Amino acid sequence: MLDRLRLITAWFTSLLYWVIGGTGFGLLCLLLPLLFCRDRARAIGQWAVQMAFRGFLGVLRFFDIVECEYVGFEKLRIQTGGIIVAPNHPALWDAVFVLAEVDHMACVLKASLMCNPILFGGATAAGFIPNEPTHKMLRQCIETLKKGERLLLFPEGTRTRPEHGRLNPFQGGLAVVAKNSGAPVWPVYVETNSRYLNKGWSLWHLPTEKVRLRMTVGEPLRFPEQGEAQPFIDELRQRYLLALESPAA
Repeated sequence: MLDRLRLITAWFTSLLYWVIGGTGFGLLCLLLPLLFCRDRARAIGQWAVQMAFRGFLGVLRFFDIVECEYVGFEKLRIQTGGIIVAPNHPALWDAVFVLAEVDHMACVLKASLMCNPILFGGATAAGFIPNEPTHKMLRQCIETLKKGERLLLFPEGTRTRPEHGRLNPFQGGLAVVAKNSGAPVWPVYVETNSRYLNKGWSLWHLPTEKVRLRMTVGEPLRFPEQGEAQPFIDELRQRYLLALESPAA
């Protein structure tokens, strides 16, 4: 059983970290466009977000809250050109772990989070893409990939709902982006021993045991020439179901 005082201390330390960080990123998103061209400003913003996420994970590790095993991420680091990094999404912090490990990556995120004062500055500086309106999101994703940039996109669209078992149905938008950008989809299979920060889990509800994650990079899948969206989505989802049959230790 984790010590409650340590957990509460970790929670408040994390909150303070992000309040200070959110303020800094708010200033950064205002300054970068004044000092650099758009692409350079976005690259610097993505680097800054990655460093902030690495620092946050360092806080969690210091308090022995979580450990994450990365498997096969070297395959992503050596890729050139546009790629779609597509994890399943069991918990709220999945994007943090992936973005901390993979350089220079934009992210599709829930539009309402762009209104969050802590997240707004970093998301804006890094060129993150809100998921609404859908047509605009799809266009921005395709443009980002055609410019040779990396994109983090969750195929489930939101965190996995308990009634759907291991995976939500996959969203058709991923097929649209893959087809029109020509970018390969790299699955990332996220396994965990905990329900912490799952769908419906309150941020105030602290875990009762150390959270262990394993993130495994699968083999890429390209949208086939003359292919159809639904068979592509079905094949991709089946890969996740097979990979996630055995839970993380």
